[in-house]
Amino acid sequence: MVFGLFKRKQKPQFTPENQLLLTELEKFRVRYRGQGLYDDIAIDGVVQEVSRSLSADGKYANDVIVRGGWSVPDAAHMIISEYASAEILTGQLHIYRGVLNDKGKAYLKLFKVCTAKLVASGRMSEADAVEGVREFEDEIANLG
Repeated sequence: MVFGLFKRKQKPQFTPENQLLLTELEKFRVRYRGQGLYDDIAIDGVVQEVSRSLSADGKYANDVIVRGGWSVPDAAHMIISEYASAEILTGQLHIYRGVLNDKGKAYLKLFKVCTAKLVASGRMSEADAVEGVREFEDEIANLG
């Protein structure tokens, strides 16, 4: 090879933890669907974007599951809730200040469902979850 033009690109490391997390995300997506059009759009979009990010960064799943001690379902719920909250906080899902559009309401519902699952698994206390959701709703009220 003269200039290295024909070298194969190195693919990111695809760890077993990454595969487990992607599988768990897909399982959650399948179980969550069927609750309504905007709920389906929200979960499909979140899982697609999170899966794309996990495929690009092969170390994240390993860091969360192995080093952080998270179970695979808890890690999936945490990632989904983080992504949904980040999307809402962009202000793109608001009709006007403090009022979410239908897609935004679906993202908020997804955030609350994942937070409830983290409480049910014992990863988060109920008091922390209630306070976190209340603070998040206050932030939503000020955006838009």
